[in-house]
Amino acid sequence: MEHVFFKPWIGKNYKTGGIFHKKILVVGESHYCNGCNCCGLKYAKECEDLNTTKVVKDYLNPSKCSEKWKNTYRKFERSLVNRETTLEDAKEIWQSIAFFNFLQVAMNEARQSGTPEDYIEGQKAFLEVIDELQPNLIIVWGVGYLYEYLPGEKDGWIWGDELKIDEYNVKNGYYQRNGKKSRVIAIYHPSVGYSWDWWHKVIKTQL
Repeated sequence: MEHVFFKPWIGKNYKTGGIFHKKILVVGESHYCNGCNCCGLKYAKECEDLNTTKVVKDYLNPSKCSEKWKNTYRKFERSLVNRETTLEDAKEIWQSIAFFNFLQVAMNEARQSGTPEDYIEGQKAFLEVIDELQPNLIIVWGVGYLYEYLPGEKDGWIWGDELKIDEYNVKNGYYQRNGKKSRVIAIYHPSVGYSWDWWHKVIKTQL
């Protein structure tokens, strides 16, 4: 995976599907470095500690449970299982899935977007990740900028049929690559305005 700088978290039970009996790859948008001098620089050595594995391990560390950013991960995991989760639940869930951030340069604050060039570079990394992990289901955190920058038809994208839940049209499709087919759905980013019990209704259609 030569274009992947922020290597994905891969739960120890991902390959078998874990509790979901399906290989699920979750795709976030970016890492945040809190304004270091290397923000936005491609493959900056100072950003190596921002790897996705470290983020998930920090999330599962009870000594850091007061950090507000953890609410994003907590809401998402609850939308997978449709219940409030304990730390033990969280460990079981995250050991069952893989998680990858699309942009391969760090942003210096939340809700900051990369440049078009950053997203094009991210496409290369994303394709390498799905070729390597061969997920059955890809859940994209975001229905706007990130979803629009997913690789297109020349890279194996196939548009999905209409998927409507409570009159909401869920953006969806597939990637067909190297003889493998991966289902794709896009959900709201769990950081704000995310009702985990409603989004479970969307996700459960794919489980």
